[in-house]
Amino acid sequence: MFTTVKDAAGLTQTGIADYVGLSQASVSKVENGLEEPTPQFVQQVSELAGVVPEIFYQHDDLLPGTLFDIFHKKRLTLPAKPLKAANAQAQLTRLHVGHLLRTFDVPVTLPFPNLNVDQHESPSEVAALTRAIWQVPNGPFPDLVKVVEATGTPVILMDLGHEKLRAMSMPGAKGYGTHIILLNDRLPPSAQRFALAHEIGHLIMHEGVASEEMEKEADSFASALLMPENDIAPKLRNVRFRDLGPLKAYWRVSLASLIYRASALGLITERHARTLYMELNKLPGGRKREPGEFTREEPTLVRHVIDAYVAQGYSIPELCKLMVVTEAEFRCRFLGEAPTEGRLRLVKGTVG
Repeated sequence: MFTTVKDAAGLTQTGIADYVGLSQASVSKVENGLEEPTPQFVQQVSELAGVVPEIFYQHDDLLPGTLFDIFHKKRLTLPAKPLKAANAQAQLTRLHVGHLLRTFDVPVTLPFPNLNVDQHESPSEVAALTRAIWQVPNGPFPDLVKVVEATGTPVILMDLGHEKLRAMSMPGAKGYGTHIILLNDRLPPSAQRFALAHEIGHLIMHEGVASEEMEKEADSFASALLMPENDIAPKLRNVRFRDLGPLKAYWRVSLASLIYRASALGLITERHARTLYMELNKLPGGRKREPGEFTREEPTLVRHVIDAYVAQGYSIPELCKLMVVTEAEFRCRFLGEAPTEGRLRLVKGTVG
């Protein structure tokens, strides 16, 4: 827990040593379990990291780094430091949310499919089966966040520190068996929606088992889930760049995703696809900040649980104690008050 808190806050042993007035070697021995920290040391590090002292004494199982490599989409070019910080922040988020949900009966109205990709013809077939299981009609996928949370899977908007780290997913904490999905709130809505569909593809198809093709498979799943071939093919055949804007608004996907889908389905030539990408790159925001963004889909599951606890008579301090989080962090992360740079944030709701 010490290492996790240290990494999540972006601290170093030397920085901690300077703050608490000890040598770096002493801090190292504490972190490696060779010395028992004093209550004063724990209090000082808690203040420095912005956590409650009780967090260091939690016995929740932390996920090994190998599981993170399997369960979230990691670009090879992502710098190690922000990746380490994001992993650690995700570990703490998993702990906080797990404590909130483990004694609460989360309403589940949709099943979470388990469709191993090796047992089906393609990721596109898995996507079609997923839409059928979730009873999604033809055409654009409705609010994807709402559908995913209907399976009991919390979706959380969080600053993951780097735009290349689009989303992360992980098994739930002890006592709460579902998964938890984190979406990078640095991304525009269209990129968030595709990233969420990508993570859902991993969780449905790969069961935590890595493969060389898993990223391509998850992208193919996401494309087929959001843009079914039979529905979108007539609109993408030899599509022109000026047609992409209205299609983006209707299908609620990015311009780049539409070009990718048209190319993958063989509805445009490779040369045509390159031309469309070139036109997209010429826009002021390029691919990172496309025009015509729509309203973001907002998670509500965790917030509804908090509202339910409050309705039962829980106070904010009691909820903070339950979730092992400071009140300042709780208000920032889960009530949307006075957001702190680089910290997790959920949307505004009914609790005040």
